[in-house]
Formats: sequence, structure tokens, C-alpha cells
Amino acid sequence: MILRFFEGDVPMMICAGDTVSGTRKRESQSEAFSNAPFKYTFAPIPMTEEGGYFLDSPSIEFSVNKDCDNLDMTNEFMRFLVTDKELDEMASVKRLVTPTKDLSFDAVYAPFAQVPSDRTISPEVIGITDPLTVQIRVAAYGVGKGDLTVDEAVAGYGTFE
Repeated sequence: MILRFFEGDVPMMICAGDTVSGTRKRESQSEAFSNAPFKYTFAPIPMTEEGGYFLDSPSIEFSVNKDCDNLDMTNEFMRFLVTDKELDEMASVKRLVTPTKDLSFDAVYAPFAQVPSDRTISPEVIGITDPLTVQIRVAAYGVGKGDLTVDEAVAGYGTFE
């Protein structure tokens, strides 16, 4: 999907942070984009008359094997990795959403920095406990196939399996 976006086959993508993180490395893989680069950004959805909502969902997770050798050192390394500074560095390299409130490190995420805190929602608070990408992809697929209207997709968001 990302390469089709850069090639100009599709005018937009519905995606979550895991897709966005793959955009930078695929820019150079697209001959069309390399020949005629363009600026692009990602917009927060759902969109209302007041503006977009930011569904704040983790994009990166770590795990540690409790039976590993050097568990203390491993846990200390994890503590180092989850500092704001290191998470922001990984986010900028991988183009993930930064875990801090400053989303200005990458112009692709600039619109998210403008979403007020009262329109930032944790998915668990609204009852969505599976990865948001599942909900987005199922809804987009249903709309794309003509099985759902946009209104039906919005109304069913959070209930798709």
C-alpha cells in the first residue's frame, strides 16, 4: 500500500502508526517518488466539525524473557530504552509516533500536535482493546468492498473482528 501511495496509484491511505513507520524507507524504493518527491502528512481520524481525534495507542512494545541470563542487566537496558530521550530517538529513526507530547520531530505527524488534549483518546477508555490497526483495516476493507458505508464503518468502529 505504501509503495502504491508513492507511485500515485492511490490518493490516500488509511493507516496506523505501524504503516507510517514504513514510509521513510519506502520513499527511496519508489521510482515515481524519487523522480518527483512530494510532501505528505498524516491526518488524525475520526474527523469531526471540531477537528480530528488522536487515538493514542502504543506503537512499540518490548518484552524481556524472565528466564534469560543477566536479567538485571536486561531490565536496566529496558529502563534506559524507555526514557523519553531514547524513545524519541527511536521514533525519529523509525518514524514512529513519539511517546511524548512533542510531535514536532517529523512533519508527517505535525497535524497530531495540533489535536487538543480533550480530543486525545486512549482506545481502552472507549472499549477498544485489540490493536487499532485491526479496526481500521476491517472498516476500510468493508468500505472499499462496498459492504459498509462510511457511516456504518464509523458506527461499528471498535466492534469489528
